[in-house]
Amino acid sequence: MKKLTLLASILGLAVAAHSAPLPLGATAVGYDAGLGHITARLGLTENNAIDLGAGLNYDDAAATDAFQLGVSAYYLLKLQDWGVVDNHLALGGNMTIYSDSDLDLTLFAGLQPEVTLLDRLIVSIRFGAELSVSPDIAFGTVGQPISIVNGLNFKVVW
Repeated sequence: MKKLTLLASILGLAVAAHSAPLPLGATAVGYDAGLGHITARLGLTENNAIDLGAGLNYDDAAATDAFQLGVSAYYLLKLQDWGVVDNHLALGGNMTIYSDSDLDLTLFAGLQPEVTLLDRLIVSIRFGAELSVSPDIAFGTVGQPISIVNGLNFKVVW
């Protein structure tokens, strides 16, 4: 059921992105496994983009926080372009609202290397420094594993 919901959400996001005017239209849609968000890339210029994401999670087995709503936004500045490999500076963050009114707010600064496969599929990871602002203030380094099964982000370009 989760796979069907994910596919339906990506399709809906793709239709909504194509209905927007060209400067605001999405150039790619995909999934961020680290955050559990469906994402859309909005191209600003050739070297600048914004990745927006949203995710909805419901776990009826959880005693508390059964319902979670998350949103994310990352500004990407292309630093290098090595053929199929691009390296981006990523600045942004994510916010998660829980069913018991808790709020997690996290800011991120780091790198997002991407590999373009088959001219239409982008796979990427994100690593850098993270500042948790809410509920507690904490600073640390973060990174996603390079794994097709776990932690990999992908987008389909059109």
